[in-house]
Amino acid sequence: MMSAHIIPAASNALMLKHFESQGFDRVYLDSRLVSTQLLGTYDTDLLSTTAYLNYVQRLAAVTKMAVIADIPDNVELWTLPTTIQALQKIGCRQVILSDANLENAEALDQILTSAQQATTDENFEIIVKLDGFINYGLDELQTRIDIAQANGVNHILISNITNGDIAIIKAVATTALISLIIDNANINYCGAEQLNPEFILDTYHVYAGLTRAARTISQDMVLKIFMG
Repeated sequence: MMSAHIIPAASNALMLKHFESQGFDRVYLDSRLVSTQLLGTYDTDLLSTTAYLNYVQRLAAVTKMAVIADIPDNVELWTLPTTIQALQKIGCRQVILSDANLENAEALDQILTSAQQATTDENFEIIVKLDGFINYGLDELQTRIDIAQANGVNHILISNITNGDIAIIKAVATTALISLIIDNANINYCGAEQLNPEFILDTYHVYAGLTRAARTISQDMVLKIFMG
């Protein structure tokens, strides 16, 4: 039996309705998964920030689950405050800010300072997603966690790792809450639980299911068209 809280990702209202019926109390509207849903892309084009925020607003209106949203990777520093204010207005209580496109730790410090200044709701939580462990290693991971905490962010989401990385990441010295994301085929629930995370997000299996369902529906429709 899993002890960590599992939070699924979703990209459409049907998914939200299903997860809600299964007893989930939170759902993650991953911007990349939403882009896959609407644009047919995942690792390339992302929805504009405005389009993503509009979509989050519509989906949040059809569910009683708490919605976790992204601060999109393509948001500009100067539009960050208005993006955060829009997410607060939608009713999001947790948002994820990634370091994926940030050149260095100093850039993370700058964007977190701006993000915290834009936060007006004391119940609104910014979660920092650290995406580059595979590239910058343990020492830099520790540095970025320390920067997050220095900016008042006490919840870290570590992504783009494998089961084999868990033992290394355990060496991080921090009082921050650590959560993990299953976003590739080389990490699973059992592996993630070894870190005793606050929660586990799952985007990988939802993305696989979304693309598989689209392929199956398309193939069935083609068969019906040509076979009668």
